[in-house]
Amino acid sequence: MLYSTAMSSPDAKELATLAGRIKEWSRELGFQQTGIADTGLLAAGSRLQEAEKDGRLADMDYLWKHGSKRYRPGELVPGTVRVISASVSSTS
Repeated sequence: MLYSTAMSSPDAKELATLAGRIKEWSRELGFQQTGIADTGLLAAGSRLQEAEKDGRLADMDYLWKHGSKRYRPGELVPGTVRVISASVSSTS
């Protein structure tokens, strides 16, 4: 079951079940790894800002394409509560 903001919040067991199903679907689709994270990325944002200020990002301008949306996903997609990332290795 997918949850919307209009529904009551799922409990920890329901979230764990949903996360397991998402990871299973991901494997079925051919992804090697899948992660699910909350949106508390402000510490990462601070490190990214510090790296830019110190000149450690070289020519990685793409890191700032969306500004703070990179570490505040709710600004990119309002209402975001989790971020799902999946990866495929080109060497597998």
